[in-house]
Amino acid sequence: MASYYVWSAAAGSANGTSWANAYTTLTTAFTGKVAGDVFYVAHDHAQTTAAAITLQSPGTIANPAKVICVDRAGSVPPVSADRRTTAQIATTGASSHMRINGYTHYDGIVFICTDSTNSASIIAPDSGTAALRFDNCSLQLRGNAGTNRIYVSNQAAVAGTMVELNNTTLSFSNTSQNIDIAGIFRWRNTPLALIGSAVPTVVLTMPNTLRGATIECIGVDLSAAGSGKTIVDAGGVSFTSIKLVDCKLNASVTKSTAALNYGSGEVDFVRSSASGNFAVYRVRAGGTLEQETTIVRTGGASDGTTPIAWKIITTANCTYTIPLECPPIAIWNEVTGSAVTATVEGIWGGGAVPNDDDIWLDVEYLGDASSPLGSFVNDGKANLLATAAGQTTSSATWGGSTTKFKLNITFTAQQKGWIYARVKCGKASSTFYVDPLVTLT
Repeated sequence: MASYYVWSAAAGSANGTSWANAYTTLTTAFTGKVAGDVFYVAHDHAQTTAAAITLQSPGTIANPAKVICVDRAGSVPPVSADRRTTAQIATTGASSHMRINGYTHYDGIVFICTDSTNSASIIAPDSGTAALRFDNCSLQLRGNAGTNRIYVSNQAAVAGTMVELNNTTLSFSNTSQNIDIAGIFRWRNTPLALIGSAVPTVVLTMPNTLRGATIECIGVDLSAAGSGKTIVDAGGVSFTSIKLVDCKLNASVTKSTAALNYGSGEVDFVRSSASGNFAVYRVRAGGTLEQETTIVRTGGASDGTTPIAWKIITTANCTYTIPLECPPIAIWNEVTGSAVTATVEGIWGGGAVPNDDDIWLDVEYLGDASSPLGSFVNDGKANLLATAAGQTTSSATWGGSTTKFKLNITFTAQQKGWIYARVKCGKASSTFYVDPLVTLT
């Protein structure tokens, strides 16, 4: 492993051995190097090319390359206190795409594509398997063409990729632009994540190809996307699992489009909202689930201050065969060897209690005394040929709707441990309210 210096204004021998003799472009610095090499990029580095460029690092999966922006006037070799976030690598010409490939850890670099007429996108990566991590960086589209994208993987040519953004911002210049994601994508710990002059109409999109994506955003401030904007497009043909956890959203934003089918997007927003720490929002082909603070059960679930319930709205695609499954409700069970009953309360406007193929409770528990193998029991109808029966009437007090019911099932655990209760809805085009609190008696 060796270290090299990169500074666009260096006038020496360009061999990377010092600031005076630094490589003037990162592209050149990568040439002929080996896995694990470290590249120090000057804080005032301003690399610009009028043509498309490919940043192909020498890193490997076991030994990534490291590219770090540092203060050129600091220590030699640089130390932690010298880290900066101002080095720029830019393209400016017609169709001047920027391709970022290989196994590389970037820290403090600003990547810019500027082409006001033609398509000029940032593609990370563009070919081969790769893992790219961007800390304290910025990916910016400064060209106005609506076809410009920040691509996480060139979905037509890449498989086996992972891209991670940490405290890394995105910038766009046209509301038709966005970030298009394939492979594994993680975006974390980024205040004020969208900083450009234009906020995309749809921020996170997935390719309409057979390549899928796994997307995880944690601690990302997306509140710049407000009225008329959508965070997630779940309507692509490729399967995508999308989770936004502890993210800040604008109160007026649309969280997600509808999922077109069971093989397309599955979207979960957890503690992600404009305010409050109890928000949940789920999108599936069978319907949506979101938190409710008006139609709630007296003495039911709460965040400690605000009573909450789940509002479940099923689509015409919802069936007993493939129901809309709610997130698991967890409770610790201390009782072993004796029967315990799990109960979850609900309400709807159906006029009579729903049947056990309309909505039911599925409980996972530790039914084996010698292993953690999960056991399952539910209060739905017994099988596909069984006749449906009404669920149990409830006397609970709710703040709205009409017909109260409860879902309950008895089981005998053989070990202490967590019980996971999942409400499943199989009735199409219906609205249910469920108290996300399970009681054991």
